[in-house]
Amino acid sequence: MAERESAHPTSPFTPGYGRRPLVYGGHEEEIDDLREVFRTLDFGENHSVLISGLRGAGKTAMLTLLQDAARGEGWLVISDDASKGLMDRVMESTIPMLISDLGDGPKRRLKGMGIWEFTAEWEIDSRQREVKPLLRHDLVALSSTIGNRGVLITIDEVSSGKIRLRELATFAREVAFALRDGANVMIVLAGVRVDLDELLKQEHSTFLRRSRDLDFKRLSPGDTMHVLKETSAIGGRAITDDALRRLTQVAQGYPYLIQLVGDYAWRARVTEPRITVDDAEVAFEKGIRAVTDRVISRVYLDLSEVDREFVKAMAVDQGRSRISDIVKRMDRTPQYVQVYKNRLISSGYVEQAGHGWVRFSLPYLDQYIQTLIASDLTDGETDEVDDWAGFPAPEL
Repeated sequence: MAERESAHPTSPFTPGYGRRPLVYGGHEEEIDDLREVFRTLDFGENHSVLISGLRGAGKTAMLTLLQDAARGEGWLVISDDASKGLMDRVMESTIPMLISDLGDGPKRRLKGMGIWEFTAEWEIDSRQREVKPLLRHDLVALSSTIGNRGVLITIDEVSSGKIRLRELATFAREVAFALRDGANVMIVLAGVRVDLDELLKQEHSTFLRRSRDLDFKRLSPGDTMHVLKETSAIGGRAITDDALRRLTQVAQGYPYLIQLVGDYAWRARVTEPRITVDDAEVAFEKGIRAVTDRVISRVYLDLSEVDREFVKAMAVDQGRSRISDIVKRMDRTPQYVQVYKNRLISSGYVEQAGHGWVRFSLPYLDQYIQTLIASDLTDGETDEVDDWAGFPAPEL
């Protein structure tokens, strides 16, 4: 049978920030559970959800997927990040915009509750100010007004900065009061594990400690191949077995890199009916360079001085590292090293690999560090010619 020419030359892969993938790998059971909540309002354990994972692990894309699913069932969606001013943005901008999009019937019901004032054209005019408006009252009012639907709140980029954590904990307390008063609300927060843990330590975030946890790690080889193959098929092209294996090997189950190398392979020869191993090799060269510049190098720069000392001690090994060897290489006490081991595990860059062993969990971080070590060793020994040696800058 003749292979069909690609009917959709536009790449179906979505390596851009927060873009929802056409084929989602992993977490199928959790996604189905949350979609069922949107359909039935039977919340169970899902009033609050915490999504943790590395940069590029798919957290923001997951939030986008949940937002789309909620809107599809008629829910109202409040979407923001944990930056300063969250409460003001939601109270003074997002919620009024949601109300302006409601029909006349819900607006009349809201007006009857005395929380907002409206003009004759049913546009929001102002809040009544006899008492200070509270988010809990807004959420209860919205939930009561829209009937058999709910309100989804998604907060991305949770940070461990003290001011931001205090504001987010206050926001969470208001949501908890709204839930206590019967509002149909789900709140989903996304961030690195260590930052989410700091949020859970805050005074007013007690109810978040009972949240459902979704930990975004690397996909399995099978899930990686499924995403690559099915995404390409949606675009109208096949992937040869050799190319699929090579792309899976390069992507290493890292969701951002899966979309990135899939996109590069697709674009290598966009008019061809199949993606071949030659296209996969193009994707390998471009993808590794891009992920190193955009993710790996930035992750390393985010680490503290001692964190870097720890991962450099790890990078000496191939595969997993013995903690006792790291202790010797760092010339620190076991207790001291243990603190930084736990920090890096909580950050998601390192994982336990058996009792007394650790390994890198972010693909290519070890190789990047090895190049830095090699560069340090040869620093000052290069024979490279300085083209500007004959043109010294003038003295000021």
